[in-house]
Amino acid sequence: MPYLFQDLFALVLATILAPLILYLPGLGLVGLLSRCGVNVEGSWERIGWAMLLGLSILPVLDTLMIRLGGIPAMLLLNGALVLWGARLPGVSFRHWHAIFPFLLAALLWWLICAWSYVDIDINGSLYQSFTILDLVKHAAVTEQIMREGIPFSDPFYARDGVAGYYHYFYAWPAAICWIGGDLISARMAFVATAYWAGFAVVALIWRIMVDAAFIRSGRHRRLLALAILFCFMSGADLLFMLFRFLATHRVEPQLDTWNSEVRTLGTSLIWVPHHVSAMVAAWTGMLLLVRPKQEDDTIWRHLCHALMAGAAFATMFGLSTWIAVGIAPFLAGWTCFALWRRDIRLLVAGLTALILSIPQFHDILSARADGNFPLGIGVRSFTPFLEDDSIGQQLLRIPLLPLNYGLELGLCAIGAYYYWSHRKGRSDRGAPTRALLFWSTLVTLFVASFLRSTIIYNDLGWRVILFTVMATIIWTLRYAQSVPSLRKLRPLAMTLLVLGLAGTTWDIIGLRIIRSPLFPVRPIELNNAPPISHALRDAYGWADRHLPADAVLQYNPTITARGIDFGLYGHNWPSIADFQANLFGASQKQVDDRLAMVAPIFNQSLAASEMMARARAARIDYLLFTQRDPVWRAHHAPPAAIPCLYRTPLICVLAVPSEGRP
Repeated sequence: MPYLFQDLFALVLATILAPLILYLPGLGLVGLLSRCGVNVEGSWERIGWAMLLGLSILPVLDTLMIRLGGIPAMLLLNGALVLWGARLPGVSFRHWHAIFPFLLAALLWWLICAWSYVDIDINGSLYQSFTILDLVKHAAVTEQIMREGIPFSDPFYARDGVAGYYHYFYAWPAAICWIGGDLISARMAFVATAYWAGFAVVALIWRIMVDAAFIRSGRHRRLLALAILFCFMSGADLLFMLFRFLATHRVEPQLDTWNSEVRTLGTSLIWVPHHVSAMVAAWTGMLLLVRPKQEDDTIWRHLCHALMAGAAFATMFGLSTWIAVGIAPFLAGWTCFALWRRDIRLLVAGLTALILSIPQFHDILSARADGNFPLGIGVRSFTPFLEDDSIGQQLLRIPLLPLNYGLELGLCAIGAYYYWSHRKGRSDRGAPTRALLFWSTLVTLFVASFLRSTIIYNDLGWRVILFTVMATIIWTLRYAQSVPSLRKLRPLAMTLLVLGLAGTTWDIIGLRIIRSPLFPVRPIELNNAPPISHALRDAYGWADRHLPADAVLQYNPTITARGIDFGLYGHNWPSIADFQANLFGASQKQVDDRLAMVAPIFNQSLAASEMMARARAARIDYLLFTQRDPVWRAHHAPPAAIPCLYRTPLICVLAVPSEGRP
């Protein structure tokens, strides 16, 4: 069967299983929420809360269950919640024709996810999406949890101990893989969960709008349609693509390469759904703590809200450390303010989150060998004018921050401005949520502007800005309800609307199409040899069937910018993935030393004894050579000292004999 059809079949099956594993158990948590005094009325409100609670509370509980008894224990807990939630009233589909347009939007979103991830094979060549840069990590962690449980060993660097990484999102696709067996790959299980995470984002926007009293009477369907649309609204990035083309005669497949990344919620879900889900968990916890007080409220109900919020904050930390770091200053300040007002709910929530996160803290502290502090100070870059990080240029970036964010947020920046400039007196209804929206955005925007992470990329600045993206969407939606039609938009707003939608379309198309020779792009060390990519997927399939499950299978870790295929298609991890193999906790020195040990095997003509000695020293059991390796190109064949166990015109897999054996 062609790989395209294999991937599509696996994705369809995983898409069916995914909501049954997380969102259906979320209905059980909705029952708990009702017991806590939150009035959940209507079928669609129950579904929305089930998505939010399933994505925000279940992951921390599921990972703890996996620690105790593996994936079966997780499924046992989720199954119990399904049975409890089954007692709630069912969902009414009497007005199915009213939701038909949204079903079409859901289908379009699924097609976008499929386009962004599945492999397309034609005549022995494999064409991969640009997203495999991150998918290799997502698939590897999913596979590790399914095979080893939690904690799991480092898939990027062969070493003793466990990986130190935020991994809660991957319990969901790991359970799908465990149920689907050989029918569902870790890749497609992850894609299905990214797809369904998008529904929770829309549910969160709706929930904030309701709790903030932002929805006008009779505008519910229009608001929902606009919320979906604005999730895919980028800024004015396309203008800089035009400027770059005029200056360099070159384009880029992804718009955000011109500046420090500010992605839409939709494209962020495609690339990093775990970070977006962490933002959803943070907001769910905060919304639980500002629920309107009822006349019959009891201490138990307040405690229940605090405990559920604490579980959501623990999930947030396990989904994305950077989202947790970004919102932590706001939560700390809010807690101090609440204690001054003699409200201990935030303190209880914080203590609950800390207790539930103890295993995750232990893994991170014990598994990360690099002792460098992960945060640094730096003004957010504005690359068209100020590219280097000198102190002088960083100071010059500060007055340019409004322009920087205005260009990145585009129409939503204009919408937020109109909301605040036309804001009139507000009633008390929804005031706590509106205050939450403002202050959390202000604090996280400060963090995104003046702090940065120092591990590989600036993930802190790239991810915590999601809070600002969410807030500007909500403020724009509040104002957009008063605009009768598109024809009433001012020219600037209409221009930004077109640029925003066109920019996101460019990003989605660019995942596959915007490449050489069709477009003038810079050389990209990714899928630049489709026949070898196809041969590698074949080879890793053979290795899964014939090599021991725990064998170390090493390819050339320096031939491309990032090692990809092992995590996408195989179950045998390498000794070292690539120069970024410190992602899961190995130190940069360990990575550099291992690269120095392994790279000459593939890049130099070594004696067989030295080649095997290096392999054994690096804990390698099997070596995988391809036609693009320098040692192969030098001799027009793989190393001849040891016969290949698996041989094609493009691939050779050979065994590393034990020490003392020929």
